[in-house]
Amino acid sequence: MESIGAKLSSARREKGVSVEQAARDTHIAKRFIEAMEQEDFEAFPGEAYLLGFLRNYAGYLGLSAEEVVTLYHNLRLQEQPAPIDELLDRKPSSNLLPRILIGALVIVAVAAVVTLFVTGAISFPERSDSDSEAAQPDETEQMLITLDEQFIERRFVAGDRVSVPVDGERAILEFLAIEDRVSVGSEAGVVHVGNREERVLDLTGEGSGDVRLAVRQMYPDDAPPAVVARLDRVINGQRLIVEDTEGEMTDSDVADLATGMTNAPERERSPQIVAEFPAQQAYVIEADFRGFTMFRWEVDGEPREEQYVGNGDRLQTAVDEIVRIWASNAGNVRLQIAGNSVELGDQGEVAAAVVRWRELDSADYALELLPLY
Repeated sequence: MESIGAKLSSARREKGVSVEQAARDTHIAKRFIEAMEQEDFEAFPGEAYLLGFLRNYAGYLGLSAEEVVTLYHNLRLQEQPAPIDELLDRKPSSNLLPRILIGALVIVAVAAVVTLFVTGAISFPERSDSDSEAAQPDETEQMLITLDEQFIERRFVAGDRVSVPVDGERAILEFLAIEDRVSVGSEAGVVHVGNREERVLDLTGEGSGDVRLAVRQMYPDDAPPAVVARLDRVINGQRLIVEDTEGEMTDSDVADLATGMTNAPERERSPQIVAEFPAQQAYVIEADFRGFTMFRWEVDGEPREEQYVGNGDRLQTAVDEIVRIWASNAGNVRLQIAGNSVELGDQGEVAAAVVRWRELDSADYALELLPLY
């Protein structure tokens, strides 16, 4: 019988893709794909993760997910040693008379009890339907996931609920359905997000963005349907995506809505003029790093770039109109905007900002740095 690893590896080669390409397509880390193909199942943090990855990878390769999972379960059964010591009676068989007497007494006792039940002398208490239902676990109940860090990225199924801290309290985001789009609900209502889309959500209905949902990959044909998604905390900052709104907001509108709102006075920062020019023009942003930092930026509406950087690393990009910047440790970032040094934040502080053009009364243009909270 072909092993799981050989089956997966063979199917991948027939598909004509490398491990790296498979990792990009499935959003499964390369090390986990290699672990599945090498049957190194101990590399996974838990069996639930392993089974989910096996299903997703098998489906990607055109294999039957159920067949691959069945092969895994059969392999686990084969690895378990047979309880030979428990099956074999190694005790001496002498002195059988006491055993015979005990066996006879047991038979007589059982016969007496059966007679009492048949005659109606005793009976089992009736069990109500409510007692039966209470004894059964609620199959729809899901674990409550907490978003206490800056973000989480994981696999979700319908029914999963995420607790998000909002203004000192907890708001709940629930994954309601995973079909052609992901439907999520909260106190503010239901929002639908498509594959590879991002939305900033208001969980409380108070008009401020509380969490950003990014749908990485949907698996509607899985059992149950699942989605790999990322949730980022948003602190009174980003604009809300409203269903069926008329017209699009400009980047300048977004920047205006994204600033000046924080519940922590020590974090409040004023907008800062970085440089002035007679006309708008392309400019360069450079970021040098003094320590480990997760850094991302969005330039002129292009897809977000994000990476982990370390001491001595450097990033550089050209910007025409607007750029959004986020750093997990602002004190590690030395920022240069159009040749001018800018302080993004303090050591250990999570900081975000937007740089955009603003027309001055003198008809000149200024590059303005606005904080995002």
